Amino acid sequence: MTFPRTPQFGAILFRCGELIGRQGQAVHDDLGISVDARKISIILSLSKFGPMSSSELADVIGISRQLIEQRVKSSVADGFLISHQSPKDSRKRVYDFSEPGRLQADQIINMMVDFEKVYADLWKEIGVELEANLLAFESALEEKSLTQRLCKKFPKYETLEEVSDQ
Repeated sequence: MTFPRTPQFGAILFRCGELIGRQGQAVHDDLGISVDARKISIILSLSKFGPMSSSELADVIGISRQLIEQRVKSSVADGFLISHQSPKDSRKRVYDFSEPGRLQADQIINMMVDFEKVYADLWKEIGVELEANLLAFESALEEKSLTQRLCKKFPKYETLEEVSDQ
């Protein structure tokens, strides 16, 4: 019997994401930045686009609104962000930096500009422009799912495709 590779690609990708998170948090800790490194995309989005709702942040970042809500609410609780009623839609809350939050956000943005250069060096080291390739990978999967790919490659799985289409 032939066994597939262990661990599988998804587990390796997850592990890499966790490793980046741990190492990024270590840099934050060493620099005295109190903001959780997992909130970087929120900080960058608010800095670039201005105050946004959790739904808008979720659309820009590409992760669930529920996860965004969890992160922005904890950031409001610790005074990094402020929340107010949207001027466009009174049913929505928009998030922005508090005064002290803006100072830390600026420090984080400057650090992330430097990290862009670190990543560029890492891509050269491994011989793959990983970010661009992961975006292409994501796009390809959105266009044609793993189920569709499995069914095309191995017709014995065609019934899966019928179920997933419903």
